[in-house]
Amino acid sequence: MKILRYALVLVFLGFLASCYEVNEEITINEDGTGTFVTKMDMGQLIEMMQSFAGEEELSKEGLDRAIDTTIQMVDMLDPSKGSTQEQKALLEKGTLKMQMNIKDRLFKMDMNIPYTGYNNLQKLMEGKGNSGAGLTDAFKGIFGDNKTPERDTTKIIDEAREPDMQDIAGIYDVTVKNGLISKKTNTEKYKALLARPEMDQVKKLASSGMEIQYTTTIKLPRPVKKSDNTIIKLSEDKKTVTMRYNLLELLENPEKFAYTLEY
Repeated sequence: MKILRYALVLVFLGFLASCYEVNEEITINEDGTGTFVTKMDMGQLIEMMQSFAGEEELSKEGLDRAIDTTIQMVDMLDPSKGSTQEQKALLEKGTLKMQMNIKDRLFKMDMNIPYTGYNNLQKLMEGKGNSGAGLTDAFKGIFGDNKTPERDTTKIIDEAREPDMQDIAGIYDVTVKNGLISKKTNTEKYKALLARPEMDQVKKLASSGMEIQYTTTIKLPRPVKKSDNTIIKLSEDKKTVTMRYNLLELLENPEKFAYTLEY
């Protein structure tokens, strides 16, 4: 099962570090409710798997079947693996849509999380809604039917969980209020993240020149009055904020992506 292990290690490398394109869209309504949507396109991972193994080997590993499923995110949580009541409340109505088709080089995961109130949006932007262990279990449910001694998929998925690190969003202190969004670098959290053994693999990705294109779009109920970062691009009516960058750059200079928005 070397191929599946190879794929899963990439996928679970911090939930984000295996993704080649991530689109995050935050919608804020006038009353403070809204949606937090993350779309991950990992089609290039399929290409890497194909070049690494070939179609025949992937078929033997059981990865040739098409998958198109939607999972309730709250069902992915397990208190014995670190999930909390706070996460359960945040993800109560959240869904994860997963599509995978080796032949079409398709591998996408879309998360859609409705939220109520600025406080909950703040928690989501801090990464508190993410659960690497929960994502692992979702894969286990899909691929966990191969349990012969030679092809114990669930065991390999457990092994692939090792690089599970906190979401990179956790290095920022986030403040969300009516009319204000702020992300400031927390130096202690940043240093702690870099000190984790799992980060060696992420650093290798960064040093190899790999880019993980990350786009954040924030749709506001009112026009932006003030912003303090040049990576922020505003729509003509100043109600839509867009930031696009290489996620791996955060490892070198997280301050570059801190910002404050007033609207």
